[in-house]
Amino acid sequence: MNKNKFDICIIGAGVIGLSIAYKLSQKYKNIIVVEKEPSFGRHISSRNSEVVHSGFYYPQNSLKALLCVEGNKLLYEFAEKYKIQYKKCGKLIVAHSKEDVLKLEKIRNNSIENNVQCKILSSEKSKKIEPRVKAMQSLWVPSTGIIDTHSLMSKLEFLCINNNVSFLYNAKINNINFESSEYALSLSDNDEICSDIVVNCGGLWAHNISYMLNLKKYDIDYYKGDYYKSSKIRDLNCLIYPIPSISSLGIHTVLSLNGEVSFGPNIYKVNQVDYSINSKYHDDYYIEISKFLDIKRNDIYPDFSGIRPKIKFSNNFNDFIIQNESESGYENFINLIGIDSPGVTSCLAIANYVNDILI
Repeated sequence: MNKNKFDICIIGAGVIGLSIAYKLSQKYKNIIVVEKEPSFGRHISSRNSEVVHSGFYYPQNSLKALLCVEGNKLLYEFAEKYKIQYKKCGKLIVAHSKEDVLKLEKIRNNSIENNVQCKILSSEKSKKIEPRVKAMQSLWVPSTGIIDTHSLMSKLEFLCINNNVSFLYNAKINNINFESSEYALSLSDNDEICSDIVVNCGGLWAHNISYMLNLKKYDIDYYKGDYYKSSKIRDLNCLIYPIPSISSLGIHTVLSLNGEVSFGPNIYKVNQVDYSINSKYHDDYYIEISKFLDIKRNDIYPDFSGIRPKIKFSNNFNDFIIQNESESGYENFINLIGIDSPGVTSCLAIANYVNDILI
């Protein structure tokens, strides 16, 4: 059996794992990233809206609020520094009734608490930003944008390699043992990696990685979301969102840097990772989109889907779990579980947070 010793092993090469590897490689020298897929970002990191969120939806002082607000700033700075394509296009959250307007005011107040700039606009002022939008009023959030997530991950991987981070692709972890302050990770090819520190960024499978150390306090549900593309609508000036619900931000516009427009995601529970998509929800999409844009039924068609891991909790808000499991007897085993939206936006801030909680 081939035994290799590292200071840090990061499980998962999604945008979170890559960001953490880049951050820690500025301080530590012997790091490996283990990924079961043949390349980075094959799941959550590449199957999303590519939105740079602002952080105003989330409860004050939650990890999602704090890390999204910090991550928004860090991500734009990173994109500028490394010439990654992005567009700070802003977002309109639309209201269609007096009840919606009251909800907008609550969102605005939460934004103020989270130090996010926004303002409520009339229908006329909303149309000055995007003439095609339909709204009684809207909440304008200028710091929201879109980014090329593939280029972001590619640059992070490149920077990691420059800092001598090792990458092991096509390597699935079968088991983890902890003995004498060292973790032994058994791989599917009968190799073994030993590490003083393990960072679990396993995404959709992070809870299964945690179970390998009998850390079973986190239970995950999978929620799928479909994206439909438009054949006619192009070149919107900004993102357009409905009033969010507890479980979802709702079916919204998804803008590409080349001007293409898609819509999504919806949300429904699934039992396995399956990215197939059909026209089952076509009418639902048409109805929801028609509330904020004039569109014909045949102007949209199924494009792709993504799956989000959500932690099973009894309360109404599922925050990120980013935990050093030292209190459970596993010092410097860092669990990152339930990292759904705004994970991409928060990636660089999450990396800073993980760096800070290492012992």
